[in-house]
Amino acid sequence: MEWWQILLYILAILALIWLGLLAVDISSLLSFKAKLEKRTVAFSILFVEKKDILLTIYAMFDEKKVEFSSSLNKAAAQVRWMKLETLKGDEIENNVFLLNDFEKRLALVGHKYPLFEGNKDYEIYWATIQDLNANYRRNVANYNSEVLGYEYWRRFIVYRPLVYLFGFREKKRLN
Repeated sequence: MEWWQILLYILAILALIWLGLLAVDISSLLSFKAKLEKRTVAFSILFVEKKDILLTIYAMFDEKKVEFSSSLNKAAAQVRWMKLETLKGDEIENNVFLLNDFEKRLALVGHKYPLFEGNKDYEIYWATIQDLNANYRRNVANYNSEVLGYEYWRRFIVYRPLVYLFGFREKKRLN
């Protein structure tokens, strides 16, 4: 064999190794992307449940003819018309802000007007909200760990331009 044939064999082997590692990289990225999409569906479910419970508590106060501030009515309207399908990172954080703001305002109304002390339904609603908040925090931790894995595979220096061309964009962690 001549030297250039040996060189071509070595280059062919290196190219095959490079393509194999690219396949592993793309496969890992697709896996993490699918996991992130499942996590966003979990966020949607949590938000729908929390929204329904908060609006139910709001309706309970409304039935008792409690006077609401205009900011509480505005918060209720924002929560009522929130977009909860196909969420992205910024939308998740915005929805969390709206729901938590509405939750705090309702809690203040509950302390100002203790109309439902001893009411089992009212206590169950608030206990459920606390459970949903705990589930949200667990889901954020899982989402952020999936983002770290996704970003690890996306940032391989040898494949970075290719994965960008394939549509794998940067994902941000949630706070």
